[in-house]
Amino acid sequence: MVRESGQISALSTLLDENPQVVVNYLMTSGRLAIILLDRKGTILDCNSFFMENAGLTEKPIGQSINAFLAERLPTDGVGETRIYQDVRFSFVLNNSLEQTISGHMMDIGNRRIIFAHTFRHTNNEMVAKMSQFTDELTDLTRELNKKNRELESANTRITQLMNTDPLTGLANRRQLMQRLDVEISKASRHGYPLSAVMIDIDHFKSINDTFGHDGGDRVLAGLAQTMRSMCRKEDIVARFGGEEFVLILPFSPAAATLQCAERIRKAIQDKSFEGISRQVTASFGITLFSPGDTQDSFLKRADDALYKAKASGRNRIELNGVP
Repeated sequence: MVRESGQISALSTLLDENPQVVVNYLMTSGRLAIILLDRKGTILDCNSFFMENAGLTEKPIGQSINAFLAERLPTDGVGETRIYQDVRFSFVLNNSLEQTISGHMMDIGNRRIIFAHTFRHTNNEMVAKMSQFTDELTDLTRELNKKNRELESANTRITQLMNTDPLTGLANRRQLMQRLDVEISKASRHGYPLSAVMIDIDHFKSINDTFGHDGGDRVLAGLAQTMRSMCRKEDIVARFGGEEFVLILPFSPAAATLQCAERIRKAIQDKSFEGISRQVTASFGITLFSPGDTQDSFLKRADDALYKAKASGRNRIELNGVP
């Protein structure tokens, strides 16, 4: 009895955790007739083995199991709690021959499951069948959980690829605009300072022409690494496109933003890039968020400041539109 209770408990746990997986598996099993009932004996589902032996062409869903049993069950359920009880089906097939199926009905949670066959199983044989079913269902559930974890990991990786610039590893323009929308909303609501810094590598076309696109890529990747290492965790560091980068600095007033930009400007100016036998510099345009700003107006002011820095001789910082 202990072994029987253990198998039913295991099957009940699987039903609670993955009901549809278990039901789907049972319904496609061809070795036994499987009938799923509610506690009142109404048929919820059955497999093809049962239908074939009963001479049915359609599932008798919604009918009482008593329509098929040789010995009727109480319509309001079994009075006493039992691990399982014997059941016997009796059918008159189209050729007027009578077919009998014997099996066991188990109460599992708020459902009943009937396992039956054209020959009668002993109690030990039925427990062995249940044990085999439980083992197979456990393996199936484990495999399903593994597939779900793999799918979740793949989705995370896809999202990361969609939001990341492949060369520099920085946020791409798509992710920048998504996160900027959130930061603008928070700055508007709470009134904290928010800065935007637009950065452009000086004479980048000349770098590509002189050292090739591989050399240009090394400069872009090195510049990205420098910016990321000198920014805070909450800052947004993004490649805006080509040789342009954008920094979004929450809780950063004008003075702090100017200091951050100057540290990065000097670090780029002093940095050596592999295979590049000349100094690399960058120009910076800074603006602060103003109430009523949109993404476009906010970044446009930073871009205007960047244009002024490049027009004024490059490798410098310009501030524009401080409220």
